[in-house]
Amino acid sequence: MSLEDDLTDALVVGYQRSGDEVGYWGRRYIQAVRRNGGLATAKRMLKPRSTGQRTGLDALLEAERPDLTLEAIILQPPFRDLFTDEERAVAAERLGEYGKTIAVIRASRERLFPDELEPGHKYVEGARKTVRVNAYERNRTARTACINHYGTVCKVCGFDFEATYGCVGKGFIHVHHLNPLALTDGEYKLDPVADLRPVCPNCHAMLHRPEKLLSITELVRGCAFTTSESSWG
Repeated sequence: MSLEDDLTDALVVGYQRSGDEVGYWGRRYIQAVRRNGGLATAKRMLKPRSTGQRTGLDALLEAERPDLTLEAIILQPPFRDLFTDEERAVAAERLGEYGKTIAVIRASRERLFPDELEPGHKYVEGARKTVRVNAYERNRTARTACINHYGTVCKVCGFDFEATYGCVGKGFIHVHHLNPLALTDGEYKLDPVADLRPVCPNCHAMLHRPEKLLSITELVRGCAFTTSESSWG
């Protein structure tokens, strides 16, 4: 196999990992790689991207996975010589910008979701760390995968922040653990599609308000309203 073939294989592996670990499957991207080869596709993608072409990139940055970007792959030592100095400079500059974007995303997430326990996509998590209180270590890739699968409309009440507030509400939603991390002891594996659901902050609070966690079905049916007031935490 040639070095160009190795690059194509590496881009295919990157596509698979993006789907498995982040929940984003770039169908058009993989079609281009398989049709035109990895080198031609990479060189084309080093040119300015359209909004549509940035969809996959935004998903990777939201999940804090710049290592899965095309730019990170082509800058790996085996493939660097396939590209010109100018192309490598573009890739390196973009990676630097990706790091800045991720820092902004992380800061915004901590501000908007300070009490939300974020999950991981079939990854072991549960290792504890000390901040101000004992908290579970969180993996952000599953949050993105959950939203990619279910969208950002609340699964309890159907509220859509973007529909109501426009661009300021775009992408805003909490992610609810059907089996809360705080009730686990030690490590366990989490599937974002099976174990997580997007919910608005109000419904998220109501799911957790009783002493015993309500299911989404119970809250939708209004079981919370039939519970005696003394049973609420």
